[in-house]
Amino acid sequence: MKLLKMTKILSNFKNKNLDIYIFVPVVFLIIVGIFGVFSVSMRIDNKYDLLIKKHLIFCVFGLTIIYLFSKLSLKNLIMISILIFTCSILLSFSTIFFFPETKGANRWIKLFNFSFQPTEVLKPSFIILSSLLLARYNSKKDFSFLINLILFTTISIILLRQPDFGMFILFFSVWILQIFNTQIEKRKILPILLIFSGALISSYILLDHVKFRINNFLFSNVGDNYQINKSLNSFSNGGFFGQGIGNGEVSKNLPDAHSDFIYALIGEEFGFITAVSVLILYFVIYFRIFMISKITNNFFILNSLVGLGNILIFQTIINVSSSLNLMPTKGMTLPFISYGGSSIISSSIIIGFILTLINYAKKE
Repeated sequence: MKLLKMTKILSNFKNKNLDIYIFVPVVFLIIVGIFGVFSVSMRIDNKYDLLIKKHLIFCVFGLTIIYLFSKLSLKNLIMISILIFTCSILLSFSTIFFFPETKGANRWIKLFNFSFQPTEVLKPSFIILSSLLLARYNSKKDFSFLINLILFTTISIILLRQPDFGMFILFFSVWILQIFNTQIEKRKILPILLIFSGALISSYILLDHVKFRINNFLFSNVGDNYQINKSLNSFSNGGFFGQGIGNGEVSKNLPDAHSDFIYALIGEEFGFITAVSVLILYFVIYFRIFMISKITNNFFILNSLVGLGNILIFQTIINVSSSLNLMPTKGMTLPFISYGGSSIISSSIIIGFILTLINYAKKE
């Protein structure tokens, strides 16, 4: 009887274009995030209801996006990507000129009780457009690569002006891998790498927060290591099974425990086993994307899947590595787990696009 029920459930997933190896891990990650944000919200007396309620709304909205976007045709996926990209570029410029700084950066649009980071939704839309242009260049050797380069340059100017150095690194890492995957001539790639190296050096020299975070990571005597020390202590205090929801003593005093450092909270309150299980869920998603990308002969689908998978896993690695002091700290969320509407919407669009592309790859 149980086997029959399980068969029906799997059949429903198949009929609804929801690949279970992608969708089920995402649902589990969302559940972990809900418990994590709930734990943090218990400590904030005057914002308790607001924090968890807003997060639940984001999660429901994210699942709706995943379902709707998983049913797109390739044509509609491209058209929606163009629309999202155009709107995100305009809104990203508006954050620089029309909205006040928050924590030394112009990244957010703030209206009423909500804030939105447009560059978050730039990620999936740019990957689709970049894959489309590279696929065209791969077959026709026309001006498509130049257009792609102009789009990335525009994004880079926005990110470095805001500034959001970590997001700039994330975009470039995924984009350059797409280019390598296209096997573009080395004489075109070399100048890009040289300009990127120049941008890294210039950012270190000109952007004080970039210099501080790198120096703080490399030299223990530079700056205050309170946040990262609390993060590391949270993991060591959690043990194998954790202290229980709301019982984390170290993470109670950890700034941004609901967003950038939520993985440290998971380590303390849910334990080592849960923390490792979370990483396994991310790599299950990534491995599934990688395996499906190998069965398609459509270069656009292949490059899009690889790009979307890379940006999801790279963001995860950056967030977790920052929490474990394996790289300089960066205000980057953990997909589907951290609190934040922009992050959840962006991650949901990524998964929705991936499900559509996987459906087409399977049909081949």
